Amino acid sequence: MGDGSPIRSDLSSLKKVILKSLTRNQILLLNEIESNSTKTITALVSTISKKSKIPISTLKLNARLLKDLELINYSVSEPVELSDSGRLVLTLLESG
Repeated sequence: MGDGSPIRSDLSSLKKVILKSLTRNQILLLNEIESNSTKTITALVSTISKKSKIPISTLKLNARLLKDLELINYSVSEPVELSDSGRLVLTLLESG
């Protein structure tokens, strides 16, 4: 058998799938949401746009896609937050 455990191999494969499935902007949003959990989606995309020069419309579209994938939750005037699935995705992306 190989030197890695089957679970480690599966997680590595899953990480590859996630990296191919999510865009750089979507991963940026997930990371920013994790560290700015008190901001609304509008405030957060505005802040990210100013820092990274990514158009607000692009960030809002990507936020909507993440919401459709149930990786984040937000509503008008409520803070944006990671869902349990979103936290799992970030944990997998941050793993070695």
